[in-house]
Amino acid sequence: MKLNKFALSQSIETRLPKGCSAAIPPALTSGRGCIRPPNSETVFMQIHVHLIPIPDTDQPPTGPDPPENIYHYTTGLKLRSIINSGAIKPTTAKVEPHEKPVAWFSTSPEWEPTATKCSIPGKLGQLITAKAQGGLVRITVPGTCAPYVFQQLPLIAGTKPNVCIGLLIAGLELGSDPDTWRFSTTSVPTGLFREVEFFDFAHDRWVAVDMAELACRN
Repeated sequence: MKLNKFALSQSIETRLPKGCSAAIPPALTSGRGCIRPPNSETVFMQIHVHLIPIPDTDQPPTGPDPPENIYHYTTGLKLRSIINSGAIKPTTAKVEPHEKPVAWFSTSPEWEPTATKCSIPGKLGQLITAKAQGGLVRITVPGTCAPYVFQQLPLIAGTKPNVCIGLLIAGLELGSDPDTWRFSTTSVPTGLFREVEFFDFAHDRWVAVDMAELACRN
């Protein structure tokens, strides 16, 4: 049995002096970033990356068993494209030629922070995104639609470990939980959608909409 493929496992350890903010972005060099803000102690962010050997088989392993439902978070504008194309398609944005594009999902029923279309975290960023892009949308699909977890991104999609680390840090800075991330390398057709909802800020809840009506609008 050859062990020539690897999956990514990671953990992050931060050490901040009193009065410093964890929002200070790290400069990464050889796995450890170091920033020295004016008149302060050194700030360290240490990232541990573990390469887990995977047996060389014809079929790539799937991730842990998914829950019954998972969610794709998007916006009203993006929803139009999804309905018109007939599927949630893997994104090709910023994907290198050797990589496979993936479609992202979450096991959390709460809005995914990385789906916010501005750099402002929290509710304010969600409000700005909703106003600019026609609302916040949650699409519920069967958990089996996204069989892989974030740690498998290098193995399944061919994403470089340093790119995975960048995605991890960006997600954490926005308040996301990478343990909820799942992905698929194939499209998920609208026929598998169990529910499509828009977020109602006035009542702080998700409100289901009729897919047939949405299709007529588009």
